[in-house]
Amino acid sequence: MIDLHTHLGGAVPASVLWEILCDSGLQTEFQTFDQLQEFLTVNPGDISTLDDFLDLYFHATELIQSSPHAATTAAYQAVAKAYRRAKITGMEVRYNPLKRLRKGLHSLDAIILATIQGLQRASMHYQVRTGILFSMGKELDLEENWKIVKAALRFHGHGVLHGAYGIVGIDMAGPESLQKDLDVEWLKEISKMVAEARKANFGVTWHVGETAFSGPQGMENVLNIIQPDRIGHGIEIRNAQGKQKDRICGILRERRICLELCPSVNIVTRSLNSYAEMADIIRFLDRENIPFCINTDNPYLIHTNLKREYELMDRELGSDFALIEKAHKFFEEATFLNSREK
Repeated sequence: MIDLHTHLGGAVPASVLWEILCDSGLQTEFQTFDQLQEFLTVNPGDISTLDDFLDLYFHATELIQSSPHAATTAAYQAVAKAYRRAKITGMEVRYNPLKRLRKGLHSLDAIILATIQGLQRASMHYQVRTGILFSMGKELDLEENWKIVKAALRFHGHGVLHGAYGIVGIDMAGPESLQKDLDVEWLKEISKMVAEARKANFGVTWHVGETAFSGPQGMENVLNIIQPDRIGHGIEIRNAQGKQKDRICGILRERRICLELCPSVNIVTRSLNSYAEMADIIRFLDRENIPFCINTDNPYLIHTNLKREYELMDRELGSDFALIEKAHKFFEEATFLNSREK
């Protein structure tokens, strides 16, 4: 199993983050491990939207991971823990390197190099294929997003060793409430960055259609202007109607664009009400012959792993359990870890 959609900020256990925090001597509001663990234990009662989830937790995890030592430890542990819990065979780890500089205290290149080295060690120790996606931000200005893409290009080809593939792609993440996916002019500017990344053979994925803030129209805009290889979430496809539904499904089907489904996190963020809703989306994608795969998104924040996510959907699908086997086929087809030798 390959986890194609995992955010580094939500993939590292509180125990590891606490050890990093203690070793770094960084001053935070957390005075004990118990305080940190309690803070990082997601309480569904505190979450009513995706924005709540993003705002509550990531400022702390990204801050703690903000040093070369922290970045390499976090990258290594994210893979090591995933392997021990779910026996993954591959993992694409995504993060925004600009958010780990601690206001300029550390250099961008030092953080990136440390992350690459952490994944190299994890690949060697656990025989797991690994790669890094740099996440741009919908909340960032164009100059900052260009910095992220240029950093990916600068490290093109670096870190390929023993199943570690280094930088394999770029992503776009951030609050859908900003409705950037509905801003055609903004998308056209970002498409210039995407074009440069593609010249280096980087894969492209994009968070869209996770909430009604982007909705089917956001998905259609992204598919037409950005033309990603994969879509992060995309569950708003269930609300597409008429000709728009036909257009979106046609593009996804014809271009073999895989939807990175993340069942548990969508329930935590109230993007879905139940696993039954996700099962219905999977049945719909199967009928439309659209590729999909199951992923964790933020495994330690929401107390899950890839094996558990597959088992949950296997049970929910009932007599349609065979659809999970299709998901296994699609993740191997869609991963950026294939044919990306530099």
